[in-house]
Amino acid sequence: MKRVQRTDVFGQSLANINRIWIAISIVGMSVGLIGCDSGKNDYQAPPPPSVTVASPVRQAITPFMEQNGIIEAVDEADVRARVQGFVESIAFEPGKEVAAGQVLYQIEPEQYQAAVNSAQASVESSQASIEVARALVSTAEAELKRTSQNLARERAMMQKQAGSQAQLDAAIAANDAATAALKSANANVQAAIAEESKSQASLAQAKLDLGYTTVKSPIRGRISKTDVKQGNLVENGTKLTTVVNHEKMFANFSVSDREIMRLMKQKRERLLPKEELDEPDWNKMPVYLKRETDDGFSFTGVLNYVDQQGVDAATGTLGLRAQFDNSHDMLIPGLFVTVRMPLGDADEVTLVPEYAVLRDQRGQYCLVVNGEQKVERVEVSVTQTVSGWSVIESGLTLDSRVVVDGLQRARPGLEVKATAKTLEVTDFALMRGMSSEPADQPSRGDGTNPQSTDTSNGDAELSPSEVE
Repeated sequence: MKRVQRTDVFGQSLANINRIWIAISIVGMSVGLIGCDSGKNDYQAPPPPSVTVASPVRQAITPFMEQNGIIEAVDEADVRARVQGFVESIAFEPGKEVAAGQVLYQIEPEQYQAAVNSAQASVESSQASIEVARALVSTAEAELKRTSQNLARERAMMQKQAGSQAQLDAAIAANDAATAALKSANANVQAAIAEESKSQASLAQAKLDLGYTTVKSPIRGRISKTDVKQGNLVENGTKLTTVVNHEKMFANFSVSDREIMRLMKQKRERLLPKEELDEPDWNKMPVYLKRETDDGFSFTGVLNYVDQQGVDAATGTLGLRAQFDNSHDMLIPGLFVTVRMPLGDADEVTLVPEYAVLRDQRGQYCLVVNGEQKVERVEVSVTQTVSGWSVIESGLTLDSRVVVDGLQRARPGLEVKATAKTLEVTDFALMRGMSSEPADQPSRGDGTNPQSTDTSNGDAELSPSEVE
């Protein structure tokens, strides 16, 4: 009887557990059915990506050639010793401005002062010799006058047969001797005068050497450090220092013979039928310059020299030189710079930002948003690049909406949300010129970026490379 009771209790417990699991399952199914009835879980597509578009710009710019050059001072003079001697004093500070004629060095003058004194004494001695010679001339003239009168008297007496032949011959001999003595006295005067001139020349040279002991600046400008120290012995020709005038600078550069031929061709094409082609008027051609750290060509000069020996056969280039004002002391001799020179008249060209032109194995192209707000790939032909802009020869129109920002989000065939901007091309950014060399692969890091104005009422921000 006891075993039957335990079995019944176990069976009842198992039945209770089963009923609990059934109840839980019913509750779970009910919850699932309620959830399914609450709504549908449909896929929601993301919004189209935002890009910025702009139409190409039509701008008149001038073709130019761009070359590397080096700066040279217009006025630069080495200060050298003109006499031998010990440096007695130095009267300047390196790097300071000095005036033309300002005293820079003093070489000990004692030996040169002594040479001046000696030459002065020689001059005075020569002048005294001249006086003595002239006195002898006077004596000889008096003697010649006496002998001439005596000869005339003897000849008169011979005509009257009152004199002798011996007396006449003696008178003739005395007169001839007096004549010779006068010529000799005059020659001595000329010799004394020549000696005096020689002494004067020696005196002038001695004074010149004495003056060279005071070394002066030949030009106005800034002076470099001294190459000799006080107390050093210098020789004639020893370099002492250098003075450089920074007010005007030359930029020396060279252009290829191909550029010269292109320039002459363009000039020939602009001539009227009856006009003749002359040599290019180089001296009226403007030249623009920038340093390595400059964003634009802020220096304007003029071409002032063309190598008269013509094109160098070894390099195929023609040497040119332009002059620039440097009153603000922004150019330094020896500085490497970039120069631009216009090659012709201004041409109307179509421009887009250089970074908006992409390249792959198929060539250069731009991404354009069409009327359906979808991105299209448009093949373009780029002829030049100018200060961050690409010159488009074909492929785009002025109505094309070129993607200029958000390129990483734009794909051909993809629908996008386009925000419009208006591009501006300033004369400062372009220097109103375009390179005569073929365009390289577009990049966005050349330091000169196109400017743009947002016309979207603030819906999109300017990219970091765009300048308001």
